[in-house]
Amino acid sequence: MMYNPSQLQYSLVLLFFFLSSDTLSFLLFQTRHRSPTPFNNKFSSPSCISSTVLSAKKIQFLISDTGGGHRASALSLSSSISKLNPEVICDVVDVYTTYGNVFPFKDYPELYKFMTSFADGILWRWFYEGGETELGILTNRILTEIFCRDSFKECLSRVGYNRSPSVKDGPEDYVIPPCGGSRADMVVSVHPLTQDLPLKLCSELDSSDGHRTPFVTVCTDLGSASRSWFHQGADCIVVPTKVLEDKAKLVCRQGAAGHDGGRVKRIGLPIRPEFMPTKTKAEYKADAGVDEGKPMVLVVGGGDGMGGIVETAKAVVAAAKRDGGTVVVVCGSNKEAKGNLEAEYGASGGVKVLGYTTEMATYMNAADVLVTKGGPGTIAEAACVGVATVISSFLPGQEEGNVDFVSDGGWGGFIDNNEGIGEEVGRLLRDDGERKRRGEKAKKMGRGEASDEIAKLLLDMLPA
Repeated sequence: MMYNPSQLQYSLVLLFFFLSSDTLSFLLFQTRHRSPTPFNNKFSSPSCISSTVLSAKKIQFLISDTGGGHRASALSLSSSISKLNPEVICDVVDVYTTYGNVFPFKDYPELYKFMTSFADGILWRWFYEGGETELGILTNRILTEIFCRDSFKECLSRVGYNRSPSVKDGPEDYVIPPCGGSRADMVVSVHPLTQDLPLKLCSELDSSDGHRTPFVTVCTDLGSASRSWFHQGADCIVVPTKVLEDKAKLVCRQGAAGHDGGRVKRIGLPIRPEFMPTKTKAEYKADAGVDEGKPMVLVVGGGDGMGGIVETAKAVVAAAKRDGGTVVVVCGSNKEAKGNLEAEYGASGGVKVLGYTTEMATYMNAADVLVTKGGPGTIAEAACVGVATVISSFLPGQEEGNVDFVSDGGWGGFIDNNEGIGEEVGRLLRDDGERKRRGEKAKKMGRGEASDEIAKLLLDMLPA
């Protein structure tokens, strides 16, 4: 049997992970049919809970915190659902870190950070491209089945919910109705690796208790996406763009004879409603604490602060000082980057350095120019507010299509060096007309109402 380079690279990456001491210990001393600690036993129930909770419908969102976009999209949908029907409970759970039990599944977020930052993402490219091959898909399916079946079934069977979905599922946030409860009435996947096994387990649970649990996938990639997002067993697959609509229909047709792809719905990428402008740019700048009379550049490194943000920010600050702009840098959880930039600029006027912030909508609406890595969530938010965009980096495979989404729309593009980024930012700061033209083109690509539309679709599919 011949293997192509992607298959061989994928096999090497998997071998690297599974020969860790943690996994080797598990393989030597555990069995497939282990008896994991029941998830519900980890949590205590509150002494009382309203009868509304006992009778309410529940939607379970399956995510993994590999980057910040999956939880952000799930939270946006939860917010929209609560607005449309406050009685529906939304249970957002990182199924891998909370239920994965063993390496590498329980460590997906940390592994994701490592792979995407190592050697300019070359390890991630190998893993991503290998995962798109038949060997990669089969390998992931087998390993997940072996190591996660029992624990994932615990997740899908759980009767409680995470009452603080903006944070990791934990004992202090998990609510179990003391007088009983039931598993979710609907399961929504918001991650490419929460389709295959969860779908199989939902079918088994449905067979055992006579229920019919709708399973919906909401794809949170934008211009390109892994084929693992698209499973013919899903009742509905929601995608944000035409290119992903076509791919989803193709994968579904290939996976099931006669499947016409009619369950694929193109709506948009769910982002929070705060990103839809309700004030003037000057008012947003006042809220952001920057000079209202100068154009503002927002530099974003993603929720994990990835993408070489320090050197990029320095190039942008130099351009802004030269061409009369102000700069806000959002470093996310990258504390080292935040510290370096604060040491560099201190309390100097015109530069504001932030770590993780819940006010991204304010800063995005205040911005005249955005410099960002190619994450789908940030790009969708930029389109919603209408801001000229410079992409400073992107993940191989996963985010390449996002660059095309921006450049084909005429509101920005990718520049692969900091000197060029600084020059482009300076040009945009000097040219008010070009900034505004790009902003208008961005707005034409935005779908700020997508979260509410998807939420309505989910509620319509929720069993009576």
